[in-house]
Amino acid sequence: MAESSTPSPPRSLVVLDRGESLTLLAGVSVGQVVFTHRALPDVLPVNFRLDGDAVVIRVATGSALARVAEGAVLAFHADRIDEAARTGWSVTVVGRVAEVTDPAERRRIAELPLRSWVGDGRDHFIRIATDRVTGCVLA
Repeated sequence: MAESSTPSPPRSLVVLDRGESLTLLAGVSVGQVVFTHRALPDVLPVNFRLDGDAVVIRVATGSALARVAEGAVLAFHADRIDEAARTGWSVTVVGRVAEVTDPAERRRIAELPLRSWVGDGRDHFIRIATDRVTGCVLA
């Protein structure tokens, strides 16, 4: 005899405010950056840190992401999903990108726990302003 499965309780999608969304981002270190490369959208997984309310990413000289124009608009996304429990959250940031060039600021950011999993010479820091922050949680 087959076991009957109990349907899971109804869930709802709850929209998060800016503060709640940034708090969730601060608790993770991997996300995806969405940018234009050769006139097409591109998505890369990246290690990141929230620095104040900006997303900071370490990139390699000459990489597609390092060549993104100063002031270009990027999207950044992170989420955590528990498929078994059918819960999770999602946060998206849209903002202008700026390379961190001030030596004192570069030294300060270099001290953040922002390490690439790749292990290559990622020597540039870019900052994505959080001009627009949207988030939701499945509860």
